[in-house]
Amino acid sequence: MYKNNPKIKICGIKEIRTAKLLVDLEVDFVGLNFITNSSRYLNEKNAKHISDYIDDYRKSKKSQIQKVGLFLNEKIEKLNHLTKIYNLDFVQLCGNEDIEYISMVEKPVIKVVHIKKKMNFDELKNNIKSFFSVSKYIILDTFSKSSAGGTGETFDWSEYKKLFNKNIFIAGGLNPDNIKDFSNSYLPWAIDVSSGVESNKEKDPEKINLFIKNSKIH
Repeated sequence: MYKNNPKIKICGIKEIRTAKLLVDLEVDFVGLNFITNSSRYLNEKNAKHISDYIDDYRKSKKSQIQKVGLFLNEKIEKLNHLTKIYNLDFVQLCGNEDIEYISMVEKPVIKVVHIKKKMNFDELKNNIKSFFSVSKYIILDTFSKSSAGGTGETFDWSEYKKLFNKNIFIAGGLNPDNIKDFSNSYLPWAIDVSSGVESNKEKDPEKINLFIKNSKIH
């Protein structure tokens, strides 16, 4: 557990104004969604527009924000091609990509590990250790049959809190209302949010501001 304020990743950006806000607020990571069946999917034209804007704006602001591309069981050739087109800093893998696949990704990897109800602690620990051999970061997120993320559902934090270590993001059901208690109780290294800062499936600037404010350790 870490007594510094957690690093923040906000995913599912679809508008320039939201990208600008995240740079201005000094968010650490911005997630661009390339998963075709997701409501937050960016087509090639919009992705290029937003990605180029972030590159220019973060340079002008001397921002350290990192661009993360979200993918789900994508063909490796296409994935590596898109990372170049959009100048991604990280690739987030949200599906059942294995060690062999991850080792072929040409950018640093953030691997999502989904937590099922009553999942065995040692099994999860071993999965994390295995993925860390080929990944820069790990995201612990709530398992859902219908979605690879952004469900707004939490997992049992107390059950797996011993795994909230350095280079691990906690995702799933975080929002402006619960993040203060979560951050101060569990002291995560990093947190990840998407639906928790949305209203009517669109990013809400007020919720983003409040989420960041409430995430700080007191």
